[in-house]
Amino acid sequence: LFDTHKTTAITELETKIAFLEAANDDLERALLSQHERIDRLDVIVNELRNRLKEQASVIEGLENVSDEPPPPHY
Repeated sequence: LFDTHKTTAITELETKIAFLEAANDDLERALLSQHERIDRLDVIVNELRNRLKEQASVIEGLENVSDEPPPPHY
């Protein structure tokens, strides 16, 4: 009788361990996927930041042109 309970308890623990290992694998895959997505988003954000800096430079250049006096007329 004791061996039956022991075997049942061991089987239940093995089942729980198998479930936890599967859940852990799922979480690892999800975490890896999130890291890859974050890396891609970092690249996109950096590209957008560079584009905004370029646009800001262009806008500043346009503002400086309007501050210059008009050319003399002939």
